Amino acid sequence: MLLCVVALAAAGLVVAQLAGRAQLMARAQTAADAAALAGAGDRRSAAVELAAANGAELTGFEADGGMARVEVRLGGESAAAAAERSPPPVAPALAAALDRAGEILGSDIAGSVRLLGPLGAGGIEVSRSLAARLAVLSHRTGLCRAASGRPVHFVLCPGIHRD
Repeated sequence: MLLCVVALAAAGLVVAQLAGRAQLMARAQTAADAAALAGAGDRRSAAVELAAANGAELTGFEADGGMARVEVRLGGESAAAAAERSPPPVAPALAAALDRAGEILGSDIAGSVRLLGPLGAGGIEVSRSLAARLAVLSHRTGLCRAASGRPVHFVLCPGIHRD
């Protein structure tokens, strides 16, 4: 009888330890998920902040474009997560022009542009190297240099809206 009580107590301790470890692993994974979401878009400082807010330490961070991969440590547990930033919504005509430009240039350029205004209503800004390539393709893409005088600012060409 005493042996049964001791065995049950030992089993209870093992279950409690496993439950505690599972809870710590879940907290570490939550911290990693939050840090990855915050870090998407090359924001290491935001990933550090969110990991710490969840009681963890950021031990690894890698960002590429809108994708972030993180590793965190909480207590004795490590966890990893990845997150990708969704592109902002774009007006249909602008999305079509960006798609055409991407097809012509042989690469997806939507992630390389900065939208000006909601849905890109004020046009887009691109890198100088991409601006030079887009400028010569205006008649094919429907993206023209804006009248603002900034060489990296493009808008939909008047009269070429092909949806």
